Amino acid sequence: MGVSTQKDSPRSRPWLIAVPTIIVILLGVIWSGFWYWSTTRAEATMTAWRAREAEAGRVYGCASTKFGGYPFRIEVACAEPSVEDRATASVVRARNLGAVAEVWDPTLVIGEIAGPMTVAPLRGTPTATIDWALAQASLRGAPGAPERLSIAVDKPNVAAAPSGESLAMAEHAEFHGRFAAESTPGHPVLDLALDLRSATAPGLVTVLGTFGPLASASSDLSVVAVLRGASDLAPKPLEQRLREIQAANGGLEITNARLQQGDLIATATGALGLTARGTLSGDLRLTVVNLPRLIPLLGIDRAVAQAVPPDTLNRLAPTLDRLIPGLGSVLRGGNVAGGNATGATPNMNTALGAAVLGGQQSELEGQRAVTLSLRFDDGTAFLGPLKLGQIPPLY
Repeated sequence: MGVSTQKDSPRSRPWLIAVPTIIVILLGVIWSGFWYWSTTRAEATMTAWRAREAEAGRVYGCASTKFGGYPFRIEVACAEPSVEDRATASVVRARNLGAVAEVWDPTLVIGEIAGPMTVAPLRGTPTATIDWALAQASLRGAPGAPERLSIAVDKPNVAAAPSGESLAMAEHAEFHGRFAAESTPGHPVLDLALDLRSATAPGLVTVLGTFGPLASASSDLSVVAVLRGASDLAPKPLEQRLREIQAANGGLEITNARLQQGDLIATATGALGLTARGTLSGDLRLTVVNLPRLIPLLGIDRAVAQAVPPDTLNRLAPTLDRLIPGLGSVLRGGNVAGGNATGATPNMNTALGAAVLGGQQSELEGQRAVTLSLRFDDGTAFLGPLKLGQIPPLY
């Protein structure tokens, strides 16, 4: 009697396919619910924040608002955004604002705004327009409780309205701000950084007084500083903010500032504050490459003619020779082929000599430089021992 060798065929197991499919579907349902909950929560948070801001006199509006970004992001599109600020009696409007945050990290928001932006008095016509090629910002923190803000703008242009006269422009501008480690509730201390490329600001020429000419030529400017004395971060009129900082004995500590116009390079460190009447006070350590370029801009030649007699310059010529070789000979009337050993032309000699009085020979970025003290006393600017002129009060 023979034995059967045929094996039973394996039984099919459809659950091996069904279970993973069910898990994927459940995860999708759970994630969709989580995204919808996150979007709803974000919308509710924004609504509550806007209500608080409205009570404080700042009304934020959108012609229409749309939410999207499923499945991994939360996107908000605000058409025709506007901010009405009762404290300044002004309104700011733009064309479109878009913001996006990752679902798993809603405290980091990246936004892009489309210009032009207009600034106008409430129920009035625009007084200024701001336009750009691209404007982006990132904000870390919750609404009403920011931790860090960064703004980058390509080709910004600020113009007066309705004339269209340019007030300030640049090839690129960046601003960064964050709370410093020493900040405490009610006493914020801010780390600030500003970077401008190919910038001009003809609208600031009058405001800057003695230093106004520096704003009229294309410049690269970078500033790293610490601001103390602000009581909060709520938007306020500039005059009110400056008075607040002065009353708190605050000010701006400049840890590193650099200005370049062509072959003129200047760096500065120090601290600036305000007097009760809004004038500048403080001291900066200024280091300059190609000092002759700075002389006519700041009117140092005129200050020298009034403050330093020719015989005094002749008496100081040996000291000046040690600071800038050949300068002593120039001050005594020496001249080499229409110029001199320092590269200064005859009409600059007196100015150059006075500018280095009280200064020290130094080096900056591999080039010979002069380091001087730039002092502000109740709005009056002094470069070394020379009085340059007056800067108007800021309020």
